[in-house]
Amino acid sequence: MQDKTSTKETMKDKENPMAEMAEQAVKNCEQALRSGLKFQQEAGQWWTNALDQSASAEDWQKRFSSFTNLANGLRPATQKRMEEVLDLAEKNTRTGTELFKKAADAAQTPVIAESQAKWMDFWTASLGAARSNAEAITQINTRAMDAWIEFVQKNAEITQVRAPKAA
Repeated sequence: MQDKTSTKETMKDKENPMAEMAEQAVKNCEQALRSGLKFQQEAGQWWTNALDQSASAEDWQKRFSSFTNLANGLRPATQKRMEEVLDLAEKNTRTGTELFKKAADAAQTPVIAESQAKWMDFWTASLGAARSNAEAITQINTRAMDAWIEFVQKNAEITQVRAPKAA
């Protein structure tokens, strides 16, 4: 009799965690649904305010002009970073070719001592290239972030949307 009671309690303990997890999953889904609906409502309100019929043509022209100035200001910094990335790609192509030549030369060397020296030279050059690439990418990313921060600070006033607030 006692075995049946303890078995029922053990089963009950095993069912409760599953029930609790299922209940928590349902609550999480409900919360996600509410958040999604709230986001849709806020987005709808924003678009309603942005596309309000009372907005004048001059206001739209001003917004479009601000956006154009914003895009034109962003283009030079982006172009500069892309040029740096292309330069790095060209450098990597040359380095890869040199490394391939070193590896082929090391593989074709019949004398073991010479072959080992050439392989050591190959691996040293490979590690140097990897370090150089890591440094170059870090510098490019740092300059990109600095340019982005400068751009945002310079254009903070332009990027603010001045839509009328709902009453």
